[in-house]
Amino acid sequence: VVRAKLALAEAAGGREVALVCSGDPGVYAMASITLELAADGSGVEIEIVPGVTASLAAAAAVGAPLGHDFATISLSDLLTPWEAIEARLRAAAAADFALALYNPRSGRRTWQLDAARRILLVHRAPSTPVAVVTDATRVDERVQVTTLAELDPTDAGMATCVLIGASTTRV
Repeated sequence: VVRAKLALAEAAGGREVALVCSGDPGVYAMASITLELAADGSGVEIEIVPGVTASLAAAAAVGAPLGHDFATISLSDLLTPWEAIEARLRAAAAADFALALYNPRSGRRTWQLDAARRILLVHRAPSTPVAVVTDATRVDERVQVTTLAELDPTDAGMATCVLIGASTTRV
């Protein structure tokens, strides 16, 4: 929010501003909040330049786990109550979607990924393939392929996208 407000203030002052974020600005990133804040009638013209989403970058690192229907769910409960996230996880798991989990873990949010794993194990086999991809497409990219039963939440951080396979996903 602070970055978006600063960028809008600079733009309202006549400067050309680029607000840069990782991934796609419209997928769990800066576009939504910037547009929301700009709706106050500031008159600032906004152009959104698409990027590659973390889920697609992570998928490319491991193959084609998102080659059919899939869902993306953010585990951050900063703007969405955990009860809503939990309901979305249950619905997506019951529908047998492959999943891309964004914002799986941070310094303050340490329990959500394990809670999601436990929810998914109600609907998925313990052997379901999982990819933990950190810093996708960057020099320090790290890829770990594991199973839902063996997923270690401490392997994930804010630069990680966790891909959970569907019942048809194979390694």
